[in-house]
Amino acid sequence: MDRRYQVFISSTFTDLVDERREVMQALLEMDCLPAGMELFPAADTDQWTLIKGVIEQSDYYLVILGGRYGSTTEEGISYTEMEYDYAVQLGIPVMGFVVSEPDAIAWGKTDKNDAAAKKLGEFRKKVQRKMTKEWDNAEDLGSKVTRGLMHLIKTNPRPGWVRGDQALTPETRAEIAELKARVAQFEKKEAENSTSQLIPIDERFAYGDDQIELHVVHKGFFFKSASEDGSLTYTWDDILEVLGPFMIDEAPEPLLRNTFNNHMLLEIQNGTDGDWSREWNDQSVEISDKSWGAIIVQLRALGMMTIGTKKRTAADKSVYWKLTPAGDQYLVSLRAIPSAVINVH
Repeated sequence: MDRRYQVFISSTFTDLVDERREVMQALLEMDCLPAGMELFPAADTDQWTLIKGVIEQSDYYLVILGGRYGSTTEEGISYTEMEYDYAVQLGIPVMGFVVSEPDAIAWGKTDKNDAAAKKLGEFRKKVQRKMTKEWDNAEDLGSKVTRGLMHLIKTNPRPGWVRGDQALTPETRAEIAELKARVAQFEKKEAENSTSQLIPIDERFAYGDDQIELHVVHKGFFFKSASEDGSLTYTWDDILEVLGPFMIDEAPEPLLRNTFNNHMLLEIQNGTDGDWSREWNDQSVEISDKSWGAIIVQLRALGMMTIGTKKRTAADKSVYWKLTPAGDQYLVSLRAIPSAVINVH
């Protein structure tokens, strides 16, 4: 698999512009991803937080030491040394490149006070305790970075980065397929267990032939602002027979409520209740919020209905309801036709 490695380049900046350019070119020729301060985007995040994040994502870390210690924090430590210490702390493979003849560096590219020069000397000794190479000029540095990094990659393998279309190897795909099969088996087993351990309906609450009076609002077509209130009486079995089939999978509450409204309208049109004996065209019947809420609460209390769990689109704000295993079993016993009733022709 073709991997590319992110390499963090750490150094002072203004005195090593040419050297950093050579190093970046060398890394690009190796198909590596160079990361350094000149590549950092402008951001609201403070500088050190941003630097740490880039180091954490890097596979290798290179530090280049010239004639300057660099700008320091309030604690008096340079950012270059802080970066180096942080990479070592994270266990990222590091490699140092130190100038071979510090005394030959042009005066304008060296520290101008003894305190900074002393800290640079101490930092150089720290870096040289790990793998280091000396360099003479920018071109020499570029070639030594190439050879040194090749050795570092060979002796310290890192994850690197791969193209998204190459990330899934045949072995990985096979492993994912196996895991999916295991998940399917687990889900099947869980479903079987839940069925075998069916929780019966809660008979402490009214159900079956027990009755409930539902408050209904009846609006006429010609007098839309006028309405008549009335009531219809149903058993809980009647209600489940109407709503249950729609909840075998999952159904949005507006659909369930509209289904029951239409059922009540047919009841009224068929004259099943004397209070609703008059006929209207284009009538509209609505169950009251209180009565509808009573149905929802009762079916949940009985353990016949529960909230749906399927994922919906963000735009779908409806509440979905489905039958519980107990509710499904009860509905089947309620609506299934016994074989003795079936006429065979």
